[in-house]
Amino acid sequence: MRHLLPSILKGIAITFVGFALVDLASIASASSLNELADVDGFRPGLTFNTASGASPLRAQDRVVIRNGHFYTVGERAAGDSGKRIRFFGVSLALSANFPSNEDGEKLAQHLAALGVNIVRIHAIDQPAQHDPAGPDGVLVDAARPTLDPAAIQTLSRFIAQLGRHGIYVDLNLFVNHTFPATRSGDQIPPQSKPLPIFDVDMMAWQETYAKSLLSALRLKDQPYLALVEINNESTLIDAWQEDTLPQLVKGRFRAELNDQWVAYRASHHIDAMEFPLSRSGLTARDASVAARFFIELDERYIDRMVSLVKDVLGDDVPVSGTQIIHSGRWNHGGFANFDVNRSATFTDAHFYVDHYFFPHRQWDWTDWRISNSWLGDSPTDTLFNTAFARAAQKPFIVSEFNQAWPNEQGSDLLPTLTQFAISQDWDGLILYDYAHDRAWSSATPSDFSLRGDVTKLVQFAQCAGYFRLLQPDTSLAQYTITLSPNDRVVAAANGITGNLARYLLKHFDIEPTVAMRRQIAIGSGPTFDVREATGHASSYFNYDAPSRQFTFGSAYAAGISGYLPADHPVKSSILDVTLAPSPHGFSTVLLTSLDHKPLVASSRLLLTIPGATMGTDQTGPQRLQTVGLRGQWKTIVPKDGDTPSESLYHVPGPAQMERIAATIDIQTTADQASVTPLDLNGAPLHPFDVRMVGGHLKFNVNHAEQPFAVAYEITLQR
Repeated sequence: MRHLLPSILKGIAITFVGFALVDLASIASASSLNELADVDGFRPGLTFNTASGASPLRAQDRVVIRNGHFYTVGERAAGDSGKRIRFFGVSLALSANFPSNEDGEKLAQHLAALGVNIVRIHAIDQPAQHDPAGPDGVLVDAARPTLDPAAIQTLSRFIAQLGRHGIYVDLNLFVNHTFPATRSGDQIPPQSKPLPIFDVDMMAWQETYAKSLLSALRLKDQPYLALVEINNESTLIDAWQEDTLPQLVKGRFRAELNDQWVAYRASHHIDAMEFPLSRSGLTARDASVAARFFIELDERYIDRMVSLVKDVLGDDVPVSGTQIIHSGRWNHGGFANFDVNRSATFTDAHFYVDHYFFPHRQWDWTDWRISNSWLGDSPTDTLFNTAFARAAQKPFIVSEFNQAWPNEQGSDLLPTLTQFAISQDWDGLILYDYAHDRAWSSATPSDFSLRGDVTKLVQFAQCAGYFRLLQPDTSLAQYTITLSPNDRVVAAANGITGNLARYLLKHFDIEPTVAMRRQIAIGSGPTFDVREATGHASSYFNYDAPSRQFTFGSAYAAGISGYLPADHPVKSSILDVTLAPSPHGFSTVLLTSLDHKPLVASSRLLLTIPGATMGTDQTGPQRLQTVGLRGQWKTIVPKDGDTPSESLYHVPGPAQMERIAATIDIQTTADQASVTPLDLNGAPLHPFDVRMVGGHLKFNVNHAEQPFAVAYEITLQR
């Protein structure tokens, strides 16, 4: 029998250690390192059986929106009215969207084996350039909205390859394009944002580009296309709240925006009021007037672009305008974006835990910092805050999220967020990213990329299977918060940006932690109101702040993540975990049902317990070191060379993983049980001894006398 890990880790050569480098030859494995490095083909997986390949998407699999969620359209003639679908996937950015024919097929197979059913096509609105390996974007050049035929052909082929492996695409229209200066004195901000929202010429350029792209890719009525996103992380109201408009809008663009303000003031019969480019120094009344002006410009832009997309692709295509919020280290967006997205048919949000900080030059991969924090350090500003970004009666996805490598607590992200999203009944989770270059099969971790982050790779298919299954009675009862249009304007006038949860606590006495007990949605009405539905769900989600531990799960899963005290059990439903003494003391353990039955009735379970992943330098595994006078930042300091940090992009291998030793206790009514550790090729190692004592299955993992494993198949006989 073949198992989960060949689908996930085949093609990645990894050394597993406690906290020291071991000789490659000492790895205990049922197969050779050469086999681990083989990236050709995928064998059946424990979570996703890909032996015969994923089913190609058909006409009846085209995605539409019904009852506030995504559904397949079905086939009425055959009595198929469609079914609800959730998305679990990854972004591909820049040149990663233009693989060769051979690589595209391998990548599609690989992603399907991971449980990916959607790929977010991101940051292709840039010149193709035509590196010998292939294009980097779809434009002939930055000046004209003219598409490069070879790039379009490559992208079309790849989208079709994904579709043949059961993977949809989410197409992002405006992400990375920067207009060239066409007049003397023009100052164009990075990615031109937010100029196209109000500049007539730039908006017309975007319309031509969008029509051309959607038509050239022949996406109308194609089942491959699931979602369209219009404008990535950009609104005027957000820039105004952050008081960055004076730096972003200069010269003739400022004059143009001022002209639109004068026209707005006249049409709305507003008394003499200076152009409110900056929020600073405005009275409460003037700030509200200014906020309405910028919101209306944003609404006009998104309305226009949504209409264009529907004209080309049809009225039932799911389309979002721009993200409601981006939360984490930097917060963008806010309640005003519910108005901005009024014509969008679904909404989305972004959040990051411990996003990179670049102290000198943005995106300098050899000069970076992280705080090495985790979800539990600020759940209000990440998980809970994101819950308040969901619009009532519309599908909601998190279209970007990450806790990027080399954060040492990265194992917390996927299991914890997956359960939170199931409890909230969200419709999609898309990790940023899988890769943003053509080296998709790289065997070492790098920046945001999933491709070599073994910690997350181990968990990905397990979480995808759990999220996509749509098990009954796992969604919490709804808690709908109604805000009036004026409430949302006042919030923007106060400059809340993306801090939704804290604003609701301060002004409306709504505790952020309600998101652990109820499914949150934001509605619109004449006055503030809260409606709380009743209902029962098996899902639970708890955070013990003093102990720094999440416990979560449902009838079909149980998880624990955080700092676990050595030799002291931590309980989550039927699962108890006792961590062995270790310098780190952090662990994430996820137990899921493999036969779609509740845990208490299941005969097959999967347990994962990965540690932190690191690259290798001359002396052993790479290590984060504290830098800066106040000690709040960490980086990987090079052993030699003159850069402040080791490259996040070119990480020396092999990858190494921290060994997590623990005792597992599963409450069960089974008469007999076996536990089989899986090696990195997914093959079973020798089953080891387990104890059945008083309705409890107990066994050790990764203790000194045991072979290393990060996944365990548990078979129960009842």
